[in-house]
Amino acid sequence: MSAGLTPSCHPLLALTGLHKALLLSSFSANISQELLDETVRTAAKHYMGLSAILSDGHPVRAVALAELGKLLAVDEPSTTTSPTVNVAFPPSGPPRLKAAYETLVRARNELMIGFGRDNDGGELGRNIRETLVSLEKELGVWTQGIRNALQDLPNSTLKINNN
Repeated sequence: MSAGLTPSCHPLLALTGLHKALLLSSFSANISQELLDETVRTAAKHYMGLSAILSDGHPVRAVALAELGKLLAVDEPSTTTSPTVNVAFPPSGPPRLKAAYETLVRARNELMIGFGRDNDGGELGRNIRETLVSLEKELGVWTQGIRNALQDLPNSTLKINNN
């Protein structure tokens, strides 16, 4: 990376894929936020490298995009320490869910090309569809919660000002 190589060049693409696989294999029940974020960033680099050399809908590219979306959808562990580095990617909280949703929608579209519309994008396409439904529900909960909080805000502010 420090040599300024593009993500698709040899052997960087293969090494990035290996790095992602090793990070995934180190997941456990008590995963840290740092490990999850590093895995998401590595999966994104791997997808960028694949997308530079493979066309839209290529099965390998579609699977890599689905993997990135699923990693973004993983529940973030509660962190006990404050982050020392302010990194823009991956986002946290609702923006992360939205990014996961958008990534999985793109992945499903590519899976429909790669594995066929009649086949509903194959087994992975059907699995992504189910994941999208649950993400829509979760995003709805966040949206409704924010809406409720905003509705309650003026009332609580009025009560504080009146006291």
